[in-house]
Amino acid sequence: MITQSNERERSAMKKRIPVIALLAVLALVAAACGGDDADADTTTTTAADGTTQATTTTIADEGGQLVMASILPLTGDLAAFGPAMENSVRLAVDEANASGGVNGEQIAYLALDSGTAEQVAQDAANDAIAQGVGGVVGAAGSSISLSIIDLLAQSEVVEVSPSNTSAQFTTLADDGWYFRTAPSDALQGAFTAQLVENSGASSVAVIYRQDSYGQGLFEAFEGAFGGTVVTSTPYAPEAPDYSAEVTTLAQADADAVVCICFPATGALIHTAAFEQGLLDVPWFYTDGMLDPTFPETAFPSDPSIVAGFQGTAPASPTGDAIDTFTANYEAAYGMEFTLFAPQSYDAAWLIILAGEMGDGSGPSIKENIAAASGGGEKCIGVACLELARNGVDFDYVGASGEIDFDSVGDPGTALYQIWQYTEDGDTEQVSLVGG
Repeated sequence: MITQSNERERSAMKKRIPVIALLAVLALVAAACGGDDADADTTTTTAADGTTQATTTTIADEGGQLVMASILPLTGDLAAFGPAMENSVRLAVDEANASGGVNGEQIAYLALDSGTAEQVAQDAANDAIAQGVGGVVGAAGSSISLSIIDLLAQSEVVEVSPSNTSAQFTTLADDGWYFRTAPSDALQGAFTAQLVENSGASSVAVIYRQDSYGQGLFEAFEGAFGGTVVTSTPYAPEAPDYSAEVTTLAQADADAVVCICFPATGALIHTAAFEQGLLDVPWFYTDGMLDPTFPETAFPSDPSIVAGFQGTAPASPTGDAIDTFTANYEAAYGMEFTLFAPQSYDAAWLIILAGEMGDGSGPSIKENIAAASGGGEKCIGVACLELARNGVDFDYVGASGEIDFDSVGDPGTALYQIWQYTEDGDTEQVSLVGG
């Protein structure tokens, strides 16, 4: 099972110098020497702790430079996952730049925080647009992507989410500007229902986030579950306490509880559940709770309280692609990665490859990204970039598996893991399902 310490991630993140810091210096020199050949925009980026990281400059030119950004949760309810996702995007950019960049120029990369609040994400999207990005990796939460998808599309910026799983995106009218490297919740809901049924539970009480992620996954689960959903309780992510919602679950007297939650609010829910004696029945989860820091956050004195509780989450197949990513990630950052890091790496590489196949602009990325995801000679990472430079038809094989975008921007395959919390408060993979 691939895990990490969130604190170590944040510490490593603060120590890194953004790729675009170097580009800023080069851009200023070019502007001073080149007269009117290029236009420079200067701004500042802000770290998760609110401090200014660096002054950065991107160049709007006609030379085909790829300017890309990530809009990921470095703060908020998904901050347990965001730093590793951003690390993975940066890793892909670093690898591509080390091999010559895109269209003969170094990639300019801007890392922005989406939090788990719509306004924070919209501010980040406007910042990215103002800096002339052609492609964005993000957002992470489905509801957050829904809040920026039109903004990016109207500005002709391609959005590739590594972790949007809401089934709503499959039918969303985005005019071809949106893609995702994570599979739809329509599949995860069915696998979660099967997991609960296999446990012997015939009745469940469900608590779920009151947003597009939670609602969509609950509907998928309910439609696939062969037993009885005794009660379903949505919860507001911004609420300070969930005792009332947990009381509703307890009164249902179900065989098991399904929690479609994120870690920070999930900890509050579990604290209330412990106080009401509701952790005596099995609990089941989806991908949002696959956080190795959660048990200790919820129960610092005894994280083993949730040991044995299981969930589902997207997984990566074995092979050279995930092995190479794992080795390179650990070499770069000195730690293991968390959920959706491989999907983030793949999202970044697909933007990079589509940029090389065209002129680096949003419209050319949109035109080429599906072709980059499948159809030709199979390759991984930098090897694909070399093929693209030579005009060879290639098929990017991702760290998260084969992508093969379909006509609506969904990945063509899906593999899931069954995971569980351990006695020492960690997580481990139990088995794989799907394919």
